[in-house]
Amino acid sequence: MLNNVELNILQLIASDEDVKWTWYNLDRAMTIKKIEGTGHVARLVDNLFKAGLVDIIPQSPAGMDCYRVSGIGREYLKQLGMK
Repeated sequence: MLNNVELNILQLIASDEDVKWTWYNLDRAMTIKKIEGTGHVARLVDNLFKAGLVDIIPQSPAGMDCYRVSGIGREYLKQLGMK
């Protein structure tokens, strides 16, 4: 089960599939939307990845991987009545 911060991050990534969500973009969006967890994005996304809810797409330079909601993640949000 996800905590509120992880669920908010999952919803944020799902909110715009055209954005290349990196840890930096997520951190900035979370700050703007006043979502707690800023500064811990990489760890939180790693939890979502380990749960199978997010895919991590390696990018260059190192450390700027992109995140997208996986098929399992989309189904999870759908079951919760979210996007």
